[in-house]
Amino acid sequence: MPTAQKTTSETIKKQIIFDDDVLEKIAGKTAQEVDGVLELKGGLLDKISSQFNGDQPEHGVSADVDVDEETVELELEGILEYGRNANEIFEKVSRKIVAAISSMTGYRVTSIKLHVKDLLTAQEWQQQQADQSKSSKKDK
Repeated sequence: MPTAQKTTSETIKKQIIFDDDVLEKIAGKTAQEVDGVLELKGGLLDKISSQFNGDQPEHGVSADVDVDEETVELELEGILEYGRNANEIFEKVSRKIVAAISSMTGYRVTSIKLHVKDLLTAQEWQQQQADQSKSSKKDK
């Protein structure tokens, strides 16, 4: 009769892997919570994709993940609020993203870049959103 061996969780090799999209989503949702960030905006591929899939928080965020090292480098593209201090906004975004990714995944953020695509007043941005909404309703 074979003897049963007990295995403890210490003897089992375990690894959790996060898709780039998951880390991009965390970064995107977190960045959009920061006052002064009006929108994260990607390139042409993101625009085409959002027309079919709706607004997605990972648009405007790209992640380069090293699964073995459990590290991530992030690049964000966004629109910030005109008249606000961009460096302060970026510092808040960076701190919040690092904390969110660390607490949710255990991964370490090694680099964050923010490409500011535009600066708009809150009113300009709201008008732009309203115009885009009207345009997309006409297309349907």
